[in-house]
Amino acid sequence: MKLRNLMFSVLSALAVTATFTACSDDDEWNPLDEGSKIYVAETRAFVLNEGSYNANNAGITYFDWQADTTFNYDLFLAQNGKQLGDTGQDIIADDEFIYVAVYGSNYITKLNSLGVEQATVKLPAELGDVRYLVKYDDYIFVTCYGGYVAKVQAHDMKYVSSVQVGANPERIVEKDGKIYCTNSGWGADNRVAIIDADKFDKASFMTVMTNPDNLLNVNGRIFVQGYGDYYDYPWGELNTTTGEFKQIGNASSWTTYGGVIYMINSVTDWNNKKEDGSYPTINYFSTYNTNTNEYKEANYLKNMPTELASASVCGMSANPFNGDLYIMTSDYVNNSVIYHFDANGNFKKKFSSTGLGARKIVFFK
Repeated sequence: MKLRNLMFSVLSALAVTATFTACSDDDEWNPLDEGSKIYVAETRAFVLNEGSYNANNAGITYFDWQADTTFNYDLFLAQNGKQLGDTGQDIIADDEFIYVAVYGSNYITKLNSLGVEQATVKLPAELGDVRYLVKYDDYIFVTCYGGYVAKVQAHDMKYVSSVQVGANPERIVEKDGKIYCTNSGWGADNRVAIIDADKFDKASFMTVMTNPDNLLNVNGRIFVQGYGDYYDYPWGELNTTTGEFKQIGNASSWTTYGGVIYMINSVTDWNNKKEDGSYPTINYFSTYNTNTNEYKEANYLKNMPTELASASVCGMSANPFNGDLYIMTSDYVNNSVIYHFDANGNFKKKFSSTGLGARKIVFFK
């Protein structure tokens, strides 16, 4: 225990030294007054690292996105004195709080905007393990692998109720008071479930591709991405009025900013094993402008490091404050590498996520 306390003291001293210059000109910003054990930058971004299944090594690291400065330690551990748990699945944020779903440990935690834990909830076991989150009004809606969407009060993290959907639901979004989630069925389903967030009593369904996975709400339009019949990652738009799904392209990872969807389609040749045991991958880049409906199959990145053309992409996030893009890669053996590009696609830097399987980033200022 003494050794752990000493580690926290050293980390705190390093963090104060590293971030003092970036924050010293704002006398009103003092995270130590908000329960933080370390001095966290005002323009901060939090990276959820998935970790390895059953290894209890999920974590949250952080960087100063304005100063472009990284800090190589587990912020969740430093702030809370414990591990996040087994398999970090999803992270979302509003202006004040962060919410994290931890799949293997099967719980949801609420943190303040500095990463200090406020409350946790474990849902009824019959709902299945937690997956993905969306916040609407004062509620968190979470997909659960037993085939349910659960409703949790955001202010106190108390479980309210659940609605049955399809098997193995995945991503979830909100539009006009309706909750949408994909029903993957591990390849046996092809539907999106829709639930009225206020009534929260039953689900209706719309058909999309086989094994749907991801969802985006961009300018009030719902876009769906999935594995498809042949794991070719089709994506397209779901017309929520008519129920019609129209495929537009192929992508395995995406993010959005300013009405534009930025995508990468990672194509792996599973029939050509390399000497190191890996399989060759080629990343294809594309964009879709929801303001003009223009689809471009072209690389939107400039001065891209050569290795990113064939790296295994495990996530993409856009900074909502300036449009910078962050592409996360991982071999699930070593720490993830994150590639930072500005809003115009210019390469800025690459850095370690200080954890395995970086999935998603949330931003504050």
